[in-house]
Amino acid sequence: MIDRGEAMELDLFPEDPYGGSIPTSPLQFKVVPISKKQASEIYRLHHYLGEKGFLHQFSFGALYNGVLWGAITFSIPNPHSIKGLYSKDDQSGVLEINRLAFASDSPKNSCSRMISIATRLLRKRYPLKLLISYADTAQKHTGAIYKASGFISHGLTAKKKDFASPDGKIVGKLKGAIYSNMEGSWISRSQKYLYSRSFT
Repeated sequence: MIDRGEAMELDLFPEDPYGGSIPTSPLQFKVVPISKKQASEIYRLHHYLGEKGFLHQFSFGALYNGVLWGAITFSIPNPHSIKGLYSKDDQSGVLEINRLAFASDSPKNSCSRMISIATRLLRKRYPLKLLISYADTAQKHTGAIYKASGFISHGLTAKKKDFASPDGKIVGKLKGAIYSNMEGSWISRSQKYLYSRSFT
């Protein structure tokens, strides 16, 4: 099943998933296709954004002794175009690393190895031309794992603001809205480092 590239549907989350032995090297992980549901459980446990709101085209997981320790998800990017990288008329073959996370006690370099192996598997089932990803400065991320994986840095994204309601929740764009008549305030959005890697 795995060799055919199908998502695994096994129960990879026993009652005490990390109660057994702990991997000491990223080489001990087996990277396999997984479902969005399985990836979301990893993100719920180990990603600062949690399991909600992530786009999904392909997901891969890192297995050790039958337990899922990490996950990576690729999706079509939200921006229809990014100047200097791709246009709205040339978005075919462009994907984004939408989410990536590992258990906190995973071995060093687990993320960079996951990117390398998962990308190799992805290219066997998708005509990948360009892969992009972001590193969030609000989380003190600099993108070191992307540099280690052969990505090019394009610096920080532009400064932007979002309108937030009094309870702090971000209000999405509302057609015809007059924000000056609404309760809330504009807050600065955290900037992100943009990275890309070409496969053409």
